[in-house]
Amino acid sequence: MDIQKHIDEQLLLDYFSGALTHTRRQEVEAWIQESEENKKMARDIEYIYFATDTINTIKSVDTVRALGEVKEKINQKRNRKHSFLFWMQRIAAVLVIPLLLSTIYLATKKEPVEFIEIRTNPGMVAAVTLPDGSKVWLNSRSYLKHPQKFTGDVRNVELNGEAYFSVQKDKSKRFIVNTPFNLKAEVLGTEFNMEAYKESNKVITTLVSGSVKLSFANKSNTEETLLMKPNDEIAYNSKTRGISQNRPYLPTLTAWKDGLVIFRNTPFEEALKILNKRFNTEFIVKNDLLYENSFTGTFNGQHLLLILEHFRLSSGIKYKFVDPETSTNKISEKTIVELY
Repeated sequence: MDIQKHIDEQLLLDYFSGALTHTRRQEVEAWIQESEENKKMARDIEYIYFATDTINTIKSVDTVRALGEVKEKINQKRNRKHSFLFWMQRIAAVLVIPLLLSTIYLATKKEPVEFIEIRTNPGMVAAVTLPDGSKVWLNSRSYLKHPQKFTGDVRNVELNGEAYFSVQKDKSKRFIVNTPFNLKAEVLGTEFNMEAYKESNKVITTLVSGSVKLSFANKSNTEETLLMKPNDEIAYNSKTRGISQNRPYLPTLTAWKDGLVIFRNTPFEEALKILNKRFNTEFIVKNDLLYENSFTGTFNGQHLLLILEHFRLSSGIKYKFVDPETSTNKISEKTIVELY
């Protein structure tokens, strides 16, 4: 039997996901050993699988309960291999780190304030329940910090990265999202998406429902406020301290929280930005003419390879997976794809 005819990308994906029968797995393994070309193809597909497989599962984390579990484990005083670090490493999607660093004793000798940090790894998405019942979805490489318990008349959280907020309405307690820049968002009960990566110079806020009041330092270095309406998108440039407004297609911007990729006349550059976060992939564009393309389509739980095939079939864009060990970019933790 000519095994070569029966081996394709989808079969290799099934092999690495463990979906093949024992006999079929043996056939694939024999095919892989036949040549260096086969080994390289299998290695490329393995990169795709491991870069994308865990993304399809969105982990829900109740941070208050998680903190309680951490304390319980610490108090049990078990041996070092069962320490908090060992337990934390077993969480695939996020790192939930209770911060005991803010032990602030006021003159009234109130109890110390404890904070919780949530971090998502590259290419990962996590869903978090806050102490007030609000829901937050964190996109790839994002960080959220909040107190173990909201007290007083303000619910403060800190964001570095991208998050989708569904805020529990409470008129007696304002909900404020602080960013690494001179901008914060204040809400009562609403849903909105905010992108505020520290390494970037922009904060992009997109309102889905309700209302959001943005406060930011303007060009005169004075505080300015702006009230957003549903479907508004406000981009704040921290360097120029200017803003720009847009009314985008919301599903494209918020699909990530549901494990989807949605394009609607999406420019090539924006599409690559979405895929970069979704699949932890570095794209090397070899032909600047590719930036003239735009794409429309909905991808539900798809592997990166199938989206690239959509690019090839719809626009003739060719692609090649690069072995990180041979890449001049030396970004070994990412999947690297050349487009030309």
